[in-house]
Formats: sequence, C-alpha cells, structure tokens
Amino acid sequence: MKRLLRTTSIIAAVLAILWVAAHLLLEVQLPTAPEGRGAFPEPMDPEMTLSEAFIALPAANGSDQSSVALLDDNAAAWIARWRLLNVARQRIDVSYFILKQDIFGAALLGHLIKKAREGVRIRVLLDAMGTEMSRDRRGNGYLGILVRTPGVQVRMYRPLKYRYLDAFLTLNPAAVIASDHDKILVVDGYRGLTGGRNISGEYFSPPTDDPTAFHDTDILLAGRQIAAALTTAFEAQFTSGEAKPIQRGVLPIDGSEDDLLGAYRMMDAWLKGLELPNTTLSDLEDKRISWAHQLQALPGLRGTLDSPPLERERTRVRLLDSRTRLIDANDAITRSLIRLIRSARKEIFIQSPYLVLLRDAADLLEEAAERGVRITILTNGPAARDRAIGQAIFFDQWPRLLERIPSLQLYVGGNSHNLHSKIAVVDRRVSLVGTYNFDPLSMLINSELVVVADSEALAERVLEKPERFMAAGSPRTYRYRIAPTADSPDDPPMIAFGPSDHWQSEQWPIVTFYQYWLVKPLRALDTPLL
Repeated sequence: MKRLLRTTSIIAAVLAILWVAAHLLLEVQLPTAPEGRGAFPEPMDPEMTLSEAFIALPAANGSDQSSVALLDDNAAAWIARWRLLNVARQRIDVSYFILKQDIFGAALLGHLIKKAREGVRIRVLLDAMGTEMSRDRRGNGYLGILVRTPGVQVRMYRPLKYRYLDAFLTLNPAAVIASDHDKILVVDGYRGLTGGRNISGEYFSPPTDDPTAFHDTDILLAGRQIAAALTTAFEAQFTSGEAKPIQRGVLPIDGSEDDLLGAYRMMDAWLKGLELPNTTLSDLEDKRISWAHQLQALPGLRGTLDSPPLERERTRVRLLDSRTRLIDANDAITRSLIRLIRSARKEIFIQSPYLVLLRDAADLLEEAAERGVRITILTNGPAARDRAIGQAIFFDQWPRLLERIPSLQLYVGGNSHNLHSKIAVVDRRVSLVGTYNFDPLSMLINSELVVVADSEALAERVLEKPERFMAAGSPRTYRYRIAPTADSPDDPPMIAFGPSDHWQSEQWPIVTFYQYWLVKPLRALDTPLL
C-alpha cells in the first residue's frame, strides 16, 4: 500500500512539473475570454430598428450589393459546388468540418487534383475531429495523395494529440472538442458558398433516393467583397497556430491518384447523364471500391449538371465570423444575433438541427415575445437519431421553454430525414444562413459562419421549405405543446403533446441513458442551461 501511494505521489508530482513547464513554454493558440464578460455580451439598444441593426453589422465583412442564391435542394447544392470547381482558373480555398471517403468526398478530391494539374492554386483545411477520411488508413492515403500534388496545401485543424495537450495545459475540457465548424468554398476571389452542408452522401443525395438524406441549406454568393470576406474567414483558421500543415511522406499511400481521378470522372459522367466509364469501373471494382454502386443508387442526381441556372438576386449581405474559442460567447455571431433579435418587431423564425439553450438565450427570446413578437422554432425530433446528448437535453428543456414563452410555436421533424439547416429570419426581411447551431458548441466553442442578407424576397425563399414542412403536419412534423399552468408555480409543466406521443423511449435507449446520467447531474449543478 505504501509503495502504491509513493508511486502515485511521484506520478502526480511529475505531471505537475510537466504542466508548469509546458504551460510556461507553450502557448495555446485559441482566443481567451475577455475580462468582465458574462455568458452573453452586454445589452444592446433595444430601440434600434432592424434596418439600423443590419447596417451596424461588420461592414467590412460583406457588400452592399452581392449576388445570392439559396441552395435548399441537395442535388442543386452539389451541382453548385461542381460548377464552382469547373470554372476555377486561379485559386480554390476549401474548408470543411466533415469529409467522408464516399463517392462525394473522393470525387471532390479528384476534382481538386484535376484543377491543380491545370495550374490552379489550392488550399484545403479539414477539421481533425470531424473529418472521417482521416480516421481510416485508405482515407489517410487519399489525403496523402492530395498533399503530394504540386500546387496544393493541406492543413489539419487541431490534430487530436494537440487537443488533449491543450486540455491538459488549460485544464479546460472544451479544448478537446473546440473545432473548425466552417464550411467554405471560394473560387478565384469572386464566387463562393457556405452553409450547413459537409462533404458526404447524406448532404447531397436526393431524399427520394436515400432515406438517410439530410434536409439542409447553403447560400451561393458572387461578388468581390463578399468573396474577400469568405477568404478572410478561411485564412484566419488556415494560418492560425492550430492548423497544422500535413507534410509529404507523413501519411500512407494506400490507393492512388488514379482512384481519385476515377471518382471525379465517374461523378462528372453521372452528373452529365452519361454512362460510367468502363475502364474506371473495372479498376475500382478490382480494388473493391463501391463508388459506382453509390452513384447508381442515386438516380435523382443523374443528368442534373444541365439543370437551369439558380434564381439569383442582388442584395446587401454581411458575413459574420466567429473563431474557435474556449467557452466564450463574446463573438461576432452571438453579438449580432442579440442585436437582430432585439430589433425584431413582428416575427422571428429559427431552424436549428440542435436546440440546447442557455438561460440567457431563453431570456432573449422571452423578451422578444413580451414585445408581441411571434416566435417559431423548427428542430429535429427523436426520429432523426442524431447527436443523442443534444436530444436528451432538448427533451428536458422544451417544456420549460414553452412555460416561459407560452406564445412560442415549437415544431419537430417527425421522420428520419435530419433537418440540418441552420437558418433564421427576422420580420420576414433579414435572413441568416450558415453553420451556427442554437447550442453551446456553436455559441461558446466552435468557429462558425453566418451570411446575413437584407431582402424580403430572399427571406420568403428561405421560409418556403420549413413553412411547407410545418404545414404538412404529422407524420412529417409535430407541434409540441404544454397544458395550462399547473396549480403550483413550482410544479413542472404538464405536457399536452410531446416526444412520448409519437416516440417511445425504448426505441432509443441511449437518449434515456443520457437523460438519467447527464441531464439530471447538470440540473443538480445549476449550470447555465435553461
């Protein structure tokens, strides 16, 4: 026993010495929270009009006149990316949280290699936590091929070993999960897009072809100023100390450049409505690569490259950019959301795949409702089966939220198609489309991007699909309700219609597990959650 205590003491002492030495010598690159700040920035002028609030947004991060097009169809969103890469002549910047090694991820890498061969300069930033391609030997091999391509720079944002080191140095567990959640594609300093979609099949497959396909929203942009703002956001992460260059020779070479170029040729042929190239098919089948079968399972994507151009309009836009940080809501997006919500006079619509609110966020919505503002929220129901921890907290929060804001209309998706859009509309005039979820990860930790547009026509376009979903009713969507207030104000709200009315807990035991072992302790600790 004495030997064990002595060994434990020695280990603890060594760790303490290492921590002190490393803390003095190594700087964690993530921004620190400013002094004197609470969970949210100080209140902003509640008398500011919506037009004044928009003008007050960072003017350097946008343009008074940019061309915009909404991408709320999966096939159209993939075609938009394919066309952007096709027209690139000078440079391409790409940043994604998730890149899978399915036909979409492989075809994107193949397209980048093709453009690099044509002399286009390419920079790629991938998040280490989200990028599934980096977790597999063959996937690492494909990234290695990209790294070895002349004219291409590839960086990994916060490789896992650095995350654990940062958590050790800062004694902050958030350092493990703090990630680059941006989704950026910028071409030739003029065209670009951002939004909720990562690079994998569930984001681009037509829902009629794939029962696991997501419903998501991106925004396509054209204009020198807005493209420059996207490039600035990209470079802020790409050139940071947390983005580590992937050196040639570090990754294995499993697979070949021909595999990725073959994925490009197959995708290009499929999008043009042509037959898949036989030589490429036989080569990949010999290697047991199933990309051809993945494409053949998506007939709704075939021939879509010749689809008519998207409906565009010119309007004022701003790009809000929040950098990766450790539990700090003093960021551009959160400050701007507060300003816009406080300027609402008629209506606020929010769609977020994850709805986990801090008390301060609920206060903000309650304040708007008391001014007579109608508030509608659309989020995922239990059938989506995505991020079980978030669902467990949402199931605990939603009755409390409706109790505080009785006029709130709260809808959830009823089927397995994940509602992945991150959008909001204020007074049917100002639209927000981006990567920002209404949960603590986006509010406090991850880097995020949101495009804000001042256009009534675009606002109606943004609202069209979610309003159609909500109007459809069950089984597509359900509205959650609580009963009139109980006799005692200390009693929990009575549920009139909720998750148990269209879903049984035994269908997803992991949510029940988190409710018992996570949500209850959080309540006992009196955390800032609603």
